[in-house]
Order: sequence, then structure tokens, then C-alpha cells
Amino acid sequence: MKNSFTLFCTIFGAIIFAVQGTAQAYSQLENDQQPLPNRLISISTHEGSERLKNSEALADYQNLAASYKAQNQRSYCGVASSVSVLGSLGIKTNQDNFFTTAASQVRTQNEVMSGGMTLDDLADLLETYGAKVSVNHAEEFNIDQFRKTLESNLATKNNYLIVNYQRQVLGQGRVGHISPVSAYDRESDSVLIMDTAAHKYPHTWVPVKMLFDAMKTIDSDSGLMRGFVEVSNN
Repeated sequence: MKNSFTLFCTIFGAIIFAVQGTAQAYSQLENDQQPLPNRLISISTHEGSERLKNSEALADYQNLAASYKAQNQRSYCGVASSVSVLGSLGIKTNQDNFFTTAASQVRTQNEVMSGGMTLDDLADLLETYGAKVSVNHAEEFNIDQFRKTLESNLATKNNYLIVNYQRQVLGQGRVGHISPVSAYDRESDSVLIMDTAAHKYPHTWVPVKMLFDAMKTIDSDSGLMRGFVEVSNN
């Protein structure tokens, strides 16, 4: 009996240790700032701040800057983007409580932690919070249409845009990523991505052509091209 109890305690302790170790691995995002590749401009530089100052399409910037949340888990770029945009729409939630019963029916917290989310998952999760969402896969539009959408959306308040793209095209390593955008500068033809991975990258101006190419990549989980969603109140 004593040996059985000892064995039970050993196994139970090992399980607790493993769970705690996994949680710690997910929750700790060490500061690992990476240099920006050529043609990407940090908002903290003189050129980056000048683009923001001169932009005519930045109606979303102030609200998004106020509600912006950096991701607190490795695969939480979609969660952080959702929380930031929902907050800008006056819908309050946070990354710790994001997976409500309704949201978990779309994709569970464990599924997102282990594999992130697709563009359609992102849209469906946002809709569980009552937001109005339009999904746009990159095969459905060309670069001129995307540029017009950027100018129109980012010049209009309370209508937000989140992009899903392959970082490798931007020179940032091979991984899919999700972040909101908040401004468009016509002179440089670049868009300001409010990168949710703040432990690695700043808010960054990206050429529209480069972002379009980064969206025009296949997400292996869905078999579909990446793209963007537009989000507003219903």
C-alpha cells in the first residue's frame, strides 16, 4: 500500500512538473529584438515618424495605439491582434480570458498555443464577440484593389484591418504571422504594421507590394492563401 502511494505521488508530481514547465515555456517571451531587413522602417526612426506625420490615412492609429497589446504567448499573434482591435471597438477582453465558451468552439486555447490560427479562424473568433468581419484571401484581389482598401479603410474610423502574412517574404524568418495595420503613407506606398511580436520587432512600415506578396502565400493548415480581415461593429 505504501509503495503504491509512493508511486502515485511520484507520477502525480511528474505530471504537475510537466504542466508547469509547458505553461512556463508558453508564457515566457524573452526580449529578442531583431534587426529590420532592408526596406522595412521602424516607426521609432526619424523616417518612420515622418511617414506617420505625413500620412493621410491614419484614422485608426490613435485608437489602436491606445488599445494595442503585444502577444504574451508564442502563438498568440492572432489573439493579441483580436484583443487590440476589439478594444478599439469598445469590446473589452484580454489575452488571458479570450477563449470564452463561444470562442473555444471555433478554436481552443490549446489548439492556438500549439498551432496558431488561420485567417478564417481569426474571422470566426472575432465574430463570437459580435464584431462584423469581412474575410479577404489574397487570391481574391490584386495589389491595386488592396491598395485602395488600405487607403479607404485606414482613412475611416471604427473600421479596422488585420493582415495575415508570411514573415519570410519580409526577410523575418519562415513563419506565418498576424497583426493589425494602422496607417498608409501614399508617398512611400507603405503600410504601418503594429507587430504584435513586440519582443522581436517594432511597429514597422512595410512596402505595400512586399506585404501583398507576403499575403499571397499558402497557409499549410488551411490550404488557402493568407490575406486580411476588415473588422467593425455590427
